[in-house]
Amino acid sequence: MKSQRVMVRSGLLNINKPAGWTSRDVVNRVQNVIGIRRCGHAGTLDPLATGVLVVCFGQATRLVSYVQQSPKRYLAEFRFGVTSQTDDIEGELATIPNARFPSESELKAAMLSYVGTIEQVPPKYSAVMVKGQRAYALARKGQEFELKSKPVRIDRFDLAKYDMPDWQAEIVCGSGTYIRSLGRDLGAHFACGAVMTSLVRESVGIFAIQKSISIEDLTPENFEEHVSPPAEAIRHLPFRLSTESETDFIRHGRPLSYFNEGLADQAEVAILEAGGNSLIAIAEYRKDEEILKPRIVFPHDVD
Repeated sequence: MKSQRVMVRSGLLNINKPAGWTSRDVVNRVQNVIGIRRCGHAGTLDPLATGVLVVCFGQATRLVSYVQQSPKRYLAEFRFGVTSQTDDIEGELATIPNARFPSESELKAAMLSYVGTIEQVPPKYSAVMVKGQRAYALARKGQEFELKSKPVRIDRFDLAKYDMPDWQAEIVCGSGTYIRSLGRDLGAHFACGAVMTSLVRESVGIFAIQKSISIEDLTPENFEEHVSPPAEAIRHLPFRLSTESETDFIRHGRPLSYFNEGLADQAEVAILEAGGNSLIAIAEYRKDEEILKPRIVFPHDVD
């Protein structure tokens, strides 16, 4: 059954992804439900994982990277004593013989050492590009390759529960962090191995699981009730409100007079219509010239 043409043409949907679905599966379902082909998600969740997947549609797809900049909160569960090629329970499991598991205090201390900016090697079964191919595609073919480490930010890594060999962690981190890799690396640290057994993304910035909608419950009749305006994607940016005459000026790509002593040169600034709910543009602050130069301009239907 084809969905009818809708009035809302741009926005963000806070979807609660079920286990077993890929992030692409969710985007495909949203496209079919809302009848808009231009859709994209802001941060992949593995099929094992559940929870918040923000889907942008229409002109709001230009804001995917801004949603991805927001901190993410997870509740993850791991198991010591086993390893897998995928670093989670969905891979073929190998038991570590005579493994010694850490005490609770040892585990907490080790977790604390991961807080801050760390170097992390992505899982081999991941979407990282290796010489033009996805790492998981090479891994499935049995090809040997090495992945380089990259810096990621961990703001919080707390032990929530420890029932040896299973443990649960609360994690707040930046974009690009692989939660599976955290468990894998702690397992290697204690020489006992570890895999991730479950993962719930509880929030992405302001988008919390408590206010999400299950993908199975999303329909052409109710989806508009759950749409957030594009302006919600850039709440972490400094902003300037514009008058009606300035709005027309900006939408023609013209710079706007602006000075902010505390703002760095070339910083991004959101330009909003009076009221603060309608996004007009994202501009670059040019401190020497005391102007905002529009970089991404949104049409009138983005509100």
